[in-house]
Amino acid sequence: MDILWSVLLRIGQTAVEASSTLFVGFFVAAVMRRMLGPESTRNLFGGEGLKGLFRAWVIGSLLPVCSLGVIPVAREMRRAGVPTATILAFVLAAPQLNPLSFLYGLTLSEPIVIICFVIATMLLAISGGELWKRVFEKPSDSLLPCDEPMAPPGIKRLISVVVSAAKETVSPSMGYILIGILFTGFFAGLIPHGALSMTMRHDDWKSPALMALISLPAYSGVLPGMMRIGLIFEHGNSTGAAFLLFELGVGFNLGLIVWAMSELGWRRGMLWLLMICVLVLGVGYLMEQPLYFAKEEAVHTHAFDDWTSPFPSGSNVSYEVVLGKLMQKVEVLEPVALGGILLLFILGSTLYCFDRVGQVEKWLTTLPPVSEAPVGVWNRGVPGPVLGVVALLGLVVFSMVALYIYYPDPKQAFAEIVRVRTEASVAVRTGKKEEAIRRIQQWDLLTRKLQVGVFIRTGSMDPEVGKITEDLRERLEDLRDALLADDLTKAKELLPIVEKAYGKCRACFKFNE
Repeated sequence: MDILWSVLLRIGQTAVEASSTLFVGFFVAAVMRRMLGPESTRNLFGGEGLKGLFRAWVIGSLLPVCSLGVIPVAREMRRAGVPTATILAFVLAAPQLNPLSFLYGLTLSEPIVIICFVIATMLLAISGGELWKRVFEKPSDSLLPCDEPMAPPGIKRLISVVVSAAKETVSPSMGYILIGILFTGFFAGLIPHGALSMTMRHDDWKSPALMALISLPAYSGVLPGMMRIGLIFEHGNSTGAAFLLFELGVGFNLGLIVWAMSELGWRRGMLWLLMICVLVLGVGYLMEQPLYFAKEEAVHTHAFDDWTSPFPSGSNVSYEVVLGKLMQKVEVLEPVALGGILLLFILGSTLYCFDRVGQVEKWLTTLPPVSEAPVGVWNRGVPGPVLGVVALLGLVVFSMVALYIYYPDPKQAFAEIVRVRTEASVAVRTGKKEEAIRRIQQWDLLTRKLQVGVFIRTGSMDPEVGKITEDLRERLEDLRDALLADDLTKAKELLPIVEKAYGKCRACFKFNE
């Protein structure tokens, strides 16, 4: 029964983790279809050649989508007749990079490390597209653009975007997305708890290869993936493994792979993917020594706990415990995204069942009769491509706003930390192990958000403050390890040490406010 709970929890956590960027992906695809149209979409990505590949990398780096959210966008690009090589360059770039992940990444280690990761991603995206074009592409790969009537200016055009997004949720895109979510849930739920805690060491030459094997088919959200990378740096683990996680773990999942193979052909697609993996692995090994700045390496890490069972062997697992762990994943944006996807799915299912001939879309694309009456404010003729570009830029702005929501200022962060700290301390003192571990994990996450919140508001992070905050996280990890080892006596003894580290941390950030 514990295995079943583990799998169900990991499936739920993966769905929650993906919800925000997946919701964005559905709407980006709808905007391309109903506002840009096939011709403008092709023009946006620059057509054939290196120009198109580079532009695909730039656009992919700006849009806040993940390796699941990129699927509907890539399908729409293919439908619009964008060259396959350009689509692959976009797919290789979009999941890893967006303004949120880049700014967060700069706080994780030496900035040069993340900058090198970004440059390597650009080169790999362009190389991946060029590799397909020169080695694997066939004339039959290019699809004729699927041109169709566009909705007229006005409220109909806005409704058509929502309708297209809704229909995408009941299209093959959702099937590929479910493959990625379900596989990750089963994969993580079946691996014993903590089985990866001693892996990815800097002194183990197999670490990058092991990371490639584990992370390629499993889903990792953009920000959670960056947090795992941060833990790798913090614990002094393999830099090469961190890059493999960045490029393959955040960039791919089984659902995306299945979509790519179904579009490219399994034989050619697998050969192309194998070559990409070899290139990424080679870059990872090249980065291992030059970009390793840790002074010492921790004996173990919790960076990959989300890819193993959430429950130690013999745990007393109940519905309440599972629900509590699941709700930890739900923050500010997730309820909105999950609710939005649900509404889109209901609308899409309704249209699929009762409007298979497309009467709604036919009505939406019907031009109104010519009239000399004054044009209303909602019906003014703003060109669709202009609206489409504005909408895409709006998503970038939204991601920046979300950055400030997700990473609060120190005052807000400490208000939440005080609550979580109190609950963690009470749970340790009263022997509530599971509750204490959950609160310690929340506390750890909040300290990371605290640092990023300061960085995005001031543009810098005092190294000494960063060191003191890292020391607090190390003390929290010691406390968590004691609880996981069922050593409640040691955990209680560690509380004063944790409190002392917390006091230093709070004093530093109070000074910075």
